Amino acid sequence: MNTMTTEPISVASTNNASTLPEFGRWRDVERHFGIKRGTLYNLMAEGKVKSVLLRHKGNVHGCRLIHLGSVSQYINSLMSEQAGSRQG
Repeated sequence: MNTMTTEPISVASTNNASTLPEFGRWRDVERHFGIKRGTLYNLMAEGKVKSVLLRHKGNVHGCRLIHLGSVSQYINSLMSEQAGSRQG
């Protein structure tokens, strides 16, 4: 029996929406979505996932925060694409 979901799941309709913070570190993305650090940084470089670097002017090091909603939106867009390609 195939139990694969073919329709995107609305983030608002899940309990996850109320428990997910707006921003997180890369480890939070790995914990919530299972996406490894290298893959996440590739997605950020491609503009598919949003992030922001917090650092003081002139400092080399800072804190990279990832917009967790953009990660969820990206995954949902993949689900839509894959569902569409199966039906066509």
